[in-house]
Amino acid sequence: MRTMRSRTVFLSGVASVGILVMGAVSAAADPLDTPVAGGRYQVQAVHSDKCLDVSGASPDNGAGVIQWQCHGGPNQRWTLVDAGGGTYNLVVDHSDKCLDVSGASADNGAGVIQWQCHGGPNQRWRVVGAGGGSFNLVAVHSDKCLDVSGASQDNGAGVIQWQCHGGPNQRWLFSGI
Repeated sequence: MRTMRSRTVFLSGVASVGILVMGAVSAAADPLDTPVAGGRYQVQAVHSDKCLDVSGASPDNGAGVIQWQCHGGPNQRWTLVDAGGGTYNLVVDHSDKCLDVSGASADNGAGVIQWQCHGGPNQRWRVVGAGGGSFNLVAVHSDKCLDVSGASQDNGAGVIQWQCHGGPNQRWLFSGI
């Protein structure tokens, strides 16, 4: 059963600049209606209920991003950072690195990794409502969606970019932590 919360959202143009949560918050993270800049989130794939995860909690540039059973570790905690123009960087807690499409590739199937934040368009994402409280993460440089490869349900399945098709392996829930 979901805990009822009252929210007041302050908007400036199309970018949310603040959110006030009143009342009791349950211990379990509930998906939010609208993720906001500065918020820290667990990002969960709709099709598998698994979390966006930096493989092995590696601190290295180029470490793969996968899906893994949610455990709340710092390699599964992401901060949404305003990158301007309605786009965001997703910065992972354990390494302070950005979610990045490898090599700025525009190809379907290009790997998604963590990389030192540099502000390039392959590290900027649009957060687009996809229904049911879920969101697509669309890479600015390619206009492709963050995707769990092959709609796999497995721990360790790779996260890639793929042409947006609306499938549940491209829809993500943001749960505040």
